[in-house]
Amino acid sequence: MTTDTPRPTAVFPDLEGKTVLVTGASRGIGRAIAEEFARQKSHLMLVDINEQVQQTAAEIASTFGTKAEARLASVTDSERVKEVVEETVETAENGLYVLVNNAGITRDRLAMRMSDEDWNAVISTNLTGAHNFCKVAIRHLRKSKGAVVNISSISGVVGNVGQANYCAAKGGLISYTKALAAESPGVRCTAICPGFINTDMTARLPSDISKYVIARTKVKRVGEAWEIAQAVVRSASEYGNTYVPCAVVLVAGGMELGG
Repeated sequence: MTTDTPRPTAVFPDLEGKTVLVTGASRGIGRAIAEEFARQKSHLMLVDINEQVQQTAAEIASTFGTKAEARLASVTDSERVKEVVEETVETAENGLYVLVNNAGITRDRLAMRMSDEDWNAVISTNLTGAHNFCKVAIRHLRKSKGAVVNISSISGVVGNVGQANYCAAKGGLISYTKALAAESPGVRCTAICPGFINTDMTARLPSDISKYVIARTKVKRVGEAWEIAQAVVRSASEYGNTYVPCAVVLVAGGMELGG
């Protein structure tokens, strides 16, 4: 389920040598985001609960010739989150410049059949987890005049059957991003809302579901992880954003327009 969409390139000088922290960075969209920042020669702190993140950091450092470190942490563990942010700032040459909250999970089920465990797990990871990092990192980002990029979802905008917990978390993350921007002068805050993206998770979906979702897009294709990553990097940069303290960016192939 890949596309032949041409991959554009762009350079954002303000990101070179700056420290970027990405959660959920071991694979998929998180890894693509890390690689896109590596192309900008940013310094990376990759965070994940999966030990694979250590290998991801090593491969990115080797491939792109930039600094990339890894830390194991659950975004739901506020004490560990604080440790990771402080370690990142201590080792950074110019402080923390960008925080990308990408970590997320799904536990899909109709609302009337959803267990408390499934509800709480998704809210805790996808929404509270982002807050845990923002709460600690925001004072550092105010000093560096940097950026927060929260990975929401098109499901948080239009809703989706069987994803009440996920939609609530991702919709809440959009509102959280707006509130954070209001509280944080000088920090660029963005909520990126991906649509149907080619990842390991979507690759496992039955073909009829994939065809249905793709038919709802205006571009009639699946999106690629690098397309989300480029939207993240562009949003994190000063370029085009010096008068945009907060933005909600839909990268969903037009799903929000109705299929």
